[in-house]
Amino acid sequence: MNYNLIYQELLLDIKNSKLNFDVKNALNEIYNDKELVLLIDKYKETLDDSLKLKIYNNKKFMRYKRLENETNILIMKLNKIFKELGDAYENN
Repeated sequence: MNYNLIYQELLLDIKNSKLNFDVKNALNEIYNDKELVLLIDKYKETLDDSLKLKIYNNKKFMRYKRLENETNILIMKLNKIFKELGDAYENN
């Protein structure tokens, strides 16, 4: 079995996935929201918790964070599968 080919196919599937598309769109929405970008920049300078709260309560930012969490869960699941495959491969 050609694992490199399977890996490349998996990467292509992820790149073309709806999740990847949604993350990119969510980021673009944030970057195009000048007020939100200003809030983020100001927060980086001041670390003001009230600004942080405004940012985290922004619907565009909340959507991005939800998608980021989905991405991280996917990565953890893939890592688990790869570990199991690696363990099975080592035991053979």
